[in-house]
Amino acid sequence: MSKDAASNFYVGIQYVTIPEFQAIGTSVGKLFSAALTGQMPVAQALNAAQATTLREMKRAGYPKK
Repeated sequence: MSKDAASNFYVGIQYVTIPEFQAIGTSVGKLFSAALTGQMPVAQALNAAQATTLREMKRAGYPKK
């Protein structure tokens, strides 16, 4: 890989300091894994991940005001 190509990769953290983050990450990770292994269509996994995240965030009372 060229030096220029390597500089285009995202470098950072993926963590949000809310109690729900780990559970949401686990659920979304399982859905993405199912899509990557062909057990579920990609569009279905993305839609389910979005629905799961929205449901959990609403359940937790976000956005906090």
